[in-house]
Amino acid sequence: MVSGERGFTLVEMIVAVTIFTWALLSLLGANVLVVQLLAAGDRATTATFYARERLETLRGTSCATMADGSETRGGVYNLTWDVEPAHGGSVRQVELLVTYPARPNVMRTDTIESAVLCTR
Repeated sequence: MVSGERGFTLVEMIVAVTIFTWALLSLLGANVLVVQLLAAGDRATTATFYARERLETLRGTSCATMADGSETRGGVYNLTWDVEPAHGGSVRQVELLVTYPARPNVMRTDTIESAVLCTR
């Protein structure tokens, strides 16, 4: 740099642009990860919603007609439930499994257990 002139040299500008570019690429990579995590959270929330909905449906069913079963919701959420008598027949023990894609090519199964009191 010539004495008395102000500004940056070409080398300084290239180094600064290179550092700035690396920083932007790092942020872009983090953004992709955040989007994937948000999508996985959305799928888990939807699976929980379908499971709770199925449990509420089973709670509204008489114990005489409550039975094992399965269904597919939303095209990718597979629900399977198993109903067993418990406590002398006054309660039904329900085990509900929800299988759904957690990430691409990775399936996840969540298990929910609940006791349903027979009132009818």
